[in-house]
Amino acid sequence: MTKLSVPAAGTPTVEIIAVTPELAAKWLKQNSHNRPVRKRAVTDYARDMAAGQWRLNGEAIKFAADGTLLDGQHRLHALIESGTAIPLMVVTGLANETQETMDAGRKRTTADALSLRGEGNATVLASILKRVWMWDQGDYKFGQNYTPTTAECAALLKQRPEIYRSVEIAVRSHQAFRYLPQSVVGTAHHVLSRVDLESAVWFFARIADGAELPAGHPVLTLRNRVMTDRADSRKVPDYRYMAYLIRAWNAVREDRPLARIQQAPDAPMPMPK
Repeated sequence: MTKLSVPAAGTPTVEIIAVTPELAAKWLKQNSHNRPVRKRAVTDYARDMAAGQWRLNGEAIKFAADGTLLDGQHRLHALIESGTAIPLMVVTGLANETQETMDAGRKRTTADALSLRGEGNATVLASILKRVWMWDQGDYKFGQNYTPTTAECAALLKQRPEIYRSVEIAVRSHQAFRYLPQSVVGTAHHVLSRVDLESAVWFFARIADGAELPAGHPVLTLRNRVMTDRADSRKVPDYRYMAYLIRAWNAVREDRPLARIQQAPDAPMPMPK
């Protein structure tokens, strides 16, 4: 369907329409009264659409009785960017002032979606999935300029169910040693396990308990560093914690002592060996 019939005000109608990029472009010409477009949201939606992960979920493209687009500009821009045609629910005939009440609720997070699926430790799972996804995209500093959508996180979890084990390790380690963020521990566990699973088991067990580590041992140096940071109330970004973990890991793998761990803000992220 390419033509949109608009009823009189006070008599809204609902249709399911297969919206093409051409139709989306036409509708956006009626976008004369809306908030600024957020490019990041458009890009996120477009990736889901192009990957076939967009679902008809009851959220509608909304038009006023005079034809003004009230809600849905980001989805329409994303549809154009994706180059795909998808079915969308379309509501027409709304009063213009209803726009003030649209998108007023809190956006559902990836953690919310995972919790609704019955996942345990949903918040930790979501944070690890996001960081693993970003790491695999080459965003080693977790800059959050390009983050995964909920659908992309779900797809990653389906592709790599071993991330569940990383969540378990993160939660268990945090119970014993609370100086490292669970999201970073879980991400590091997944990344390092891909290098050497058996060594990762020992490495994260020793991070948690610090057992039988001689002076100068990389894991002991790591533990002392993060405890000192906490005692001094230093605000340490996640990527720096990730660098600490990898530097300690590499030293263990190379069987060499490590007197101190540092990571300058402008230094590249070390890669695990």
